[in-house]
Amino acid sequence: MTRYLIRRLISVLPTLIGVTFVIFMFQRLIPGDPAVAMLGEHATEENVARIREQFGLNHPLLLDRDALKEGDWAAFFDSQYLRYLGRLIRFDLGNSIHRRIPVTETLFLRFPATVELALLSMLIAVMVGVPVGITSAARRNSVLDSVSMIGSLIGVSMPIFWLGLMEIMLFAVFLQWLPSGGRLSTGVEVKAITNLILVDSLLTGNIEGFVDALKHIAMPTIALATIPMAIIARMTRSSMLDVLQEDYIRTAHAKGLAEQLVLFRHALKNALLPVVTIIGLQTGILMAGAVLTETIFSWPGIGKWVYDAILGRDYPIVQGGTLLIAIIFVAFNLLVDLSYAYLDPRIHYD
Repeated sequence: MTRYLIRRLISVLPTLIGVTFVIFMFQRLIPGDPAVAMLGEHATEENVARIREQFGLNHPLLLDRDALKEGDWAAFFDSQYLRYLGRLIRFDLGNSIHRRIPVTETLFLRFPATVELALLSMLIAVMVGVPVGITSAARRNSVLDSVSMIGSLIGVSMPIFWLGLMEIMLFAVFLQWLPSGGRLSTGVEVKAITNLILVDSLLTGNIEGFVDALKHIAMPTIALATIPMAIIARMTRSSMLDVLQEDYIRTAHAKGLAEQLVLFRHALKNALLPVVTIIGLQTGILMAGAVLTETIFSWPGIGKWVYDAILGRDYPIVQGGTLLIAIIFVAFNLLVDLSYAYLDPRIHYD
């Protein structure tokens, strides 16, 4: 297990370097000049040149061929990409071009908001999706099975932006039960400890802040949970149906074991591998930041943050946010792989 873990961690490095290179190059293919985008279309050439010099935008992207011809090796390696890699080695993501503040500072404020939203959404998706899938498999071809599968198909097919807007129309505009966006209402304060508002409000005994934060997170959580909930339900049903056809399940029934015992002790555990894989992948997607959900509900997470940075050509934010997203995906994939040995003792890591 330890050797496998070390090999996987070493193999992550080329992946992350490849991600930084692809994102770095694709950003430069977007039309326009970030210096002009920051200063405006009516900026003078002197100011544009000053900004380009300040942020190193006047250096070559990869390597300076002219410097190589002149034998200037220092200038040859003095490129925007290598400078960026050098900062990453020092755990420095750079400063935002527009706001002039360190990217890591904003990242620590934005990331907890996405974590809170993603984990709560995935908790709801698992708590609803897995039981629905088990029930559908146990009652195959019944009315309940048909209704649950039709519901999961609708959940997968329903656009999040449409569902979010319908939630706002119903619960925020017509019924006025819930706020339409944000994390807290004006005038409500929660002392920041972990920057997870629900957790911090409980740690400080701020019941008013907890209730207010719960109202704000309710609609985006439900909107974000619909697709993974439907996918988990369908995967659980499919995996359970395969397992329920096995001989040892028929043997358990022949011994007179209770239906619930057969389903949960014998069938579910052996059907969990593909379900856990889906849960891990969907959690990685949610943790990476749901751009549509965060935009519709004005949720200050990393998804909307990176989206706004792309529109504003803020290279350091896009590069830092994308690198974080890549690390999240790699980490969850690794956790899923390691969980296989616990769920199935027959799996060994060499």
